[in-house]
Amino acid sequence: MSRWTLVLSEFDLKYVLFKVIKGRAVADFLADNPVEETEVVDTWSFPDEDIVHVEDDMWHLYFKGAFNYKGYGIGVLLFSPDGEHVPISIKLDFNVTNNAAKYEACLLGLHGAIELGIKKLTVHRDSSLVINQVSGTWKIRSDSLAPYQAKIDELEKFFDDIKYVHLPRGENQFTDALSKLAALINIPDHIDSMPLCVE
Repeated sequence: MSRWTLVLSEFDLKYVLFKVIKGRAVADFLADNPVEETEVVDTWSFPDEDIVHVEDDMWHLYFKGAFNYKGYGIGVLLFSPDGEHVPISIKLDFNVTNNAAKYEACLLGLHGAIELGIKKLTVHRDSSLVINQVSGTWKIRSDSLAPYQAKIDELEKFFDDIKYVHLPRGENQFTDALSKLAALINIPDHIDSMPLCVE
């Protein structure tokens, strides 16, 4: 390129980038051929500017399973777009593995969301195993957990939008407390449910 510049310097030629020539040609063409019927376009108005806020109707589900010397418990928290909390705590009256307790909690939360008529749901859990298996990222290798996955797949059909998100353990403290509370409490056989007041 520098050799060509040196050779062409004696002819008083000037090198101009092709893009500049092309852009200038378009500008010259538009200036020489104006459109007769021009319509002024308001470029400062925004479409749908009367819509100030789009309402988020996504609910959030947090769940946890716990085990201690008194039994198994699961805790679920449904969190509405309006900021309302729906806590559920259940003591399991049968023996399960730790992972099965987590799946029981997830199923309980999905059933609760369906009963409330929720259509959009984000499921949060601090167990990467359950979240990755439920979302389909990881394959389920345990035969005992496969029926849980099948039931979750069946329940997902009730939702228009469902997402699974892994969250740090420290952000799931409330459901952790609900599950431990359910595991610790001795519920008599003749009582089906006990109200839980949270302040």
